[in-house]
Amino acid sequence: MMAGHMTPDARAVAICAYEHAIRLGHRYLGGEHFLLALSSADQPAGAVLRDHGVTPERVGEEIVRLAGGTLFGGLDRDALAAIGIDVGAVRARIEASFGPGALIQAGQAAPRGPRLARLNPRRVSGAERDGVFLPHGPGAGPILGHALREAQARHDTQFSTEHLALGLLAVDEGLVPPILSTFGVSAPALRAAILDRYRQTR
Repeated sequence: MMAGHMTPDARAVAICAYEHAIRLGHRYLGGEHFLLALSSADQPAGAVLRDHGVTPERVGEEIVRLAGGTLFGGLDRDALAAIGIDVGAVRARIEASFGPGALIQAGQAAPRGPRLARLNPRRVSGAERDGVFLPHGPGAGPILGHALREAQARHDTQFSTEHLALGLLAVDEGLVPPILSTFGVSAPALRAAILDRYRQTR
């Protein structure tokens, strides 16, 4: 996933986004997963997002509200806990027996129609980790493209968390725009605040 173009901090955010998609049970890597990762990043861009109310907790809630995302389909984690099922423990035992990402791999292998069938990573843009391939969903590819252009405009050889955040704010597809709208913040205002914060740290 353009790893050679990323600084270590941007790579860590991209990996975190991938892990959020896996944890939520999503079969794609979307802009919303990058927003969730950036909102918890220990970088100035993450601090700016949190200062404007774009916190990991709120972003996570909006992702689940808009896109769904529980380990067992429509079953609620709290409902399962009420009957003594620890979803985290179940996932850990399954992955201990069958390897990391076993639940996602099983879901991708299950026949669910042509749109959700397992995709060939050589033919589709996406990310792979621990043998689990996630195709890019709405916004993910454009975010990375915009981040690379932000870095090139500043004559940087790689893009950082700053560029990744600016790339995310430049995208008008997927779930990022409606999530930010729900929080009452605009992409241009966040962009200006991020640029200002990075100017202060240089």
